[in-house]
Amino acid sequence: MKILVTGFNALAIGTAKSPLNIATSARILPKVLEELGHDVTQKAIIPGEDVSMYDKVFVFVFGPNSLSARYWYGAAYTITKRPDAIISIDDWQTKDSVSGFGTFSRGHWRIWKKESKAGNPVGKVYWDEAQQYKKEIEDLVDTFAFEKWPHKLLVPAYDGGNYETLGMSANEIVNWDPTPYTDSYFQNNSGQQDLLADYSPVRVKDNAWVVASLVSKQGWLKNQKFNWKVKTYGNIKEGQERLKEHEMFQEYRKNWGVVSPPHYHTQLGSGWWRVRYKMAYDAGSIVYAHPEESKILYGKEFNISDIEKCSKEELKDIFNLQARNFKEKTWTRERTKDFFKCMLE
Repeated sequence: MKILVTGFNALAIGTAKSPLNIATSARILPKVLEELGHDVTQKAIIPGEDVSMYDKVFVFVFGPNSLSARYWYGAAYTITKRPDAIISIDDWQTKDSVSGFGTFSRGHWRIWKKESKAGNPVGKVYWDEAQQYKKEIEDLVDTFAFEKWPHKLLVPAYDGGNYETLGMSANEIVNWDPTPYTDSYFQNNSGQQDLLADYSPVRVKDNAWVVASLVSKQGWLKNQKFNWKVKTYGNIKEGQERLKEHEMFQEYRKNWGVVSPPHYHTQLGSGWWRVRYKMAYDAGSIVYAHPEESKILYGKEFNISDIEKCSKEELKDIFNLQARNFKEKTWTRERTKDFFKCMLE
């Protein structure tokens, strides 16, 4: 098949530079489709371009009012011309995506403004080309703001999650698990295997917790009662070091504990997919997460005090239990390929 993958931002159209080498579903999906033998084109669409030539179309949707949604005119045009398009999401801030459509719907003039209140360019490309399709794009915004999306919505999430907590309504919501195609943390920033890295089992791990988040999670962390040292990474505004993904993986390997701070919907049991769990699995480390998130993958809650009082052998037992449940819960490559074979029929 000829398949188009496009979307609102640079990540969705395959042009985003990734200094941190973070794995995302928008990066992984085209690889899966190519492995199935399809002719995949991932790019920005210019309004007016012929999108009828593609057998299937995937559009990654993001908040259209976001600064990073530079290519959304073309993506919106694509959806209007391909009502059979499969809509997907890649960012966990799902309520911001929906509210972004609401902001534009409550004032259509906002869709077309070229400058911010401060006089800075908004940076949306293909404004001129989109004018011919103004009415269709405005109607699409209204639908996505306040109605059920008339599409299949593909979300990166584990089996058993409550996907309604994402705050999105669509004709059909289906999940897929990118876990078996997650490998960027084994590679350096050029996408090549990091030959200088050591992937052998760590003989002595520190009794410490590692927290990595690009956004602030200090409010939640302060409510947790850690006795082990807590090492935080990712948020520059809080003075934390920001590591590349393969460097973060090495940090996980050195420590027993990996903390997964919740998103607002994961603590409601959304089941949102996170590369961190696979990294912890490969690093041989234990994960502590919100109980509503933890039980989806591990079948039970693991609390801080029970973990921190364990001996080395007991810590190994906890990891082995988590690892066994994680492996049983997450998809294999064959299941992932079978899923998309069925979707594309």
